[in-house]
Amino acid sequence: MIQLNPLRPFDIFDFSVAGEEAQGALPLTSLPRVLAELAPEAPADARDALFNWRLRGFVREEASMAGLDGRKRKFVALEVDGVLWLVCQRCLTVKPESLSVRTVLELVRTEAEADAAPVDDDEVDVIVGSRHFQLAELIEDELLLALPIAVKHDVCPEVHPDLVTGADGQVVPEEAPEDAEEETKPSPFAALADLKRRH
Repeated sequence: MIQLNPLRPFDIFDFSVAGEEAQGALPLTSLPRVLAELAPEAPADARDALFNWRLRGFVREEASMAGLDGRKRKFVALEVDGVLWLVCQRCLTVKPESLSVRTVLELVRTEAEADAAPVDDDEVDVIVGSRHFQLAELIEDELLLALPIAVKHDVCPEVHPDLVTGADGQVVPEEAPEDAEEETKPSPFAALADLKRRH
């Protein structure tokens, strides 16, 4: 385990080849794009949140072909955990949302190599590494990808007075009471009595 400041550039290739490992905590205020997602009505101490991270480097060797030396593929495994207060789309109140990142990234040296990488590997993404790599930016990218598409409480503490939450979680207009519906329909017996009076 080595000491690594995620706000300072480092050589991520050397980190991977050496099989290094580092961990720490990054404050939300150091992640401006994630901070921008924080709900305006979040508790005052929500800005003080910390995101715990862990980075591990490793190498995989490909078998050599036609007498050539095998190629060493460089990787990092990243884990990030933290809580961000977001707005529930159902009741529009705030809720703490747990964000968790678990990803393995293959390091390449150029954008051309990244574009040429196979896209059928669901377990590994490809990123362009650097000898002046910014870990905080990578952590921020992955946290933004981990944001839920639709933030919702399991059970909302409150709903708008003119809305009711359906069983499927969708917000639907409140239905009129059955009694009121019956009152608006004309009685068939009243219609028959009216017909008799006319004759």
